[in-house]
Amino acid sequence: MRKLAFLLPFILLAFSCKEKRYTPVSDPNGTKIEYAYLYKDILPVESMDAPERISFIQEKYPALARGIFQEIIGIGHPDSLPTQFYYAGFLADPYIKQTTKAIDSVFTDFTKYEKEYTEVFDRYKWYTPDAVVPSVVFSYNNFEYAIIALDTCMLVGLEMYLGKDFSGYTGLQWPDYIKERRIPELLIPETLTGWLMTEFPKKNEAVTFIEEVVYRGKILFYLSKLLPNYEAHQWFGYPKDRYEFALKNEGNIYGFFIEKKLFYTEDTKEIKKYTEEAPFATGMPRETPGRIAWFLGYRIVESYMKTHEDVTIDQLMKNHDYKSIFAQSKYKPKK
Repeated sequence: MRKLAFLLPFILLAFSCKEKRYTPVSDPNGTKIEYAYLYKDILPVESMDAPERISFIQEKYPALARGIFQEIIGIGHPDSLPTQFYYAGFLADPYIKQTTKAIDSVFTDFTKYEKEYTEVFDRYKWYTPDAVVPSVVFSYNNFEYAIIALDTCMLVGLEMYLGKDFSGYTGLQWPDYIKERRIPELLIPETLTGWLMTEFPKKNEAVTFIEEVVYRGKILFYLSKLLPNYEAHQWFGYPKDRYEFALKNEGNIYGFFIEKKLFYTEDTKEIKKYTEEAPFATGMPRETPGRIAWFLGYRIVESYMKTHEDVTIDQLMKNHDYKSIFAQSKYKPKK
């Protein structure tokens, strides 16, 4: 008994050393994040007409103004006379007014979002010290992008998270599996996924299916450490029952790709079947979520990190030898 008591501190010490790489130490000065509310300036207001609002946006957001009108709203250069005409129509559009009202109804308090983003980027700076910590701009991205990632800021499209039953989504003809993710609870996981993919892009030479799988697994593994208080299915953007089905059938999913000899294919059409949006995974039971390669990649990278206790997240994200990560992961799901 005395021997056990003697060994226990050393066991605890060893365990704590292993977990240290996942225990961020906050900056005592705090990570400084700048927040802006661009959507309030883009969307309809009663106090300014179109020319005044364009000038106001140009003065307030000099680096973003051209992109806002040319690329986000898509109506032309802000200095163009026709742009004033088109923007006046935009401001008067009943659909845009409906969207504005819905945003104001859903996002009544940004305190929790600011707090959460600040905590996330505090961890982010600790895990990957050389990475850029962006400012966060709550934006209107014209129903095109959940996030627009620029060099030093991320534009978060609030209109993409108005709830799956928002009537305005009907006209966009989005399928139900897309609308299921248009909920406020996924705003932070999805926008962070987009930011991570921009900051840690895939190596261009990586063209096989397994390289794509492992790359996406790295992104999700990092996301899981940035969002430890979220449920696992939210990292993936899967409905909870679909995620649980994938977990239960992990061995079958892995076996499917082995049987079809897809791991080393360079066929982009085949790769996209399992990495891009879909109602379910092609060739698998309909309960299997689309983008199932993300799930498989996460499990492979998770296994790799468990068997490489000295590897930090920073080292993981800088490692572009995806085939080697797979080979060294010792990943063998239960059948």
